Amino acid sequence: MKTCATVFTIGWGAALAFGWIALAAPPEEPTTLQTLNIVLAALGAGAGLWAWLRIRRGC
Repeated sequence: MKTCATVFTIGWGAALAFGWIALAAPPEEPTTLQTLNIVLAALGAGAGLWAWLRIRRGC
């Protein structure tokens, strides 16, 4: 249960942090860096969602 809770917290934290970085980036930022931030935000959201589903089932 502790592992799932840790993955949940880190995953959603990463999703929020990298999502904010991607949205608040200046227009002149390189496209590859923006894409990387979006991908990292999506991976964090996926990890958070996966952990939440595991916690709901009792991990």
